[in-house]
Amino acid sequence: MSKIKIFLASSGELESERRQFEHFIYQRNKSLHKENLFIEVIVWENSISNAMSPTRLQDKYNEAIRACDIFVALFCTKAGDFTIEEFHIALDQFNKTKQQPQIFTYESPPKSRHPRFHTTLKMWYNNI
Repeated sequence: MSKIKIFLASSGELESERRQFEHFIYQRNKSLHKENLFIEVIVWENSISNAMSPTRLQDKYNEAIRACDIFVALFCTKAGDFTIEEFHIALDQFNKTKQQPQIFTYESPPKSRHPRFHTTLKMWYNNI
């Protein structure tokens, strides 16, 4: 089975959007399984947060970014220091490999986030 790894970066304010993203991919995985394909979504809340690191825990996230196929950054009213660091790690890795991770960014308007986010997510998925 082939696997596509997506690292999803965002600040804590976009928890709902991260959950929507994960749910959307989970639903797609049901049909992709028949095509021998699986999409893994890596988010900071439940993917690596229990890992121990001899340095910073963020270093584990950075390793995951370097190993992912797709990097998605969600922004709304702020971009936290870690999200900015993660974006730069993804960009550096892309510049080194010239192919991955593919980088996507999405800026969510604060007042109309939820409906537009889901529509944009569908359009993004259709283009990968």
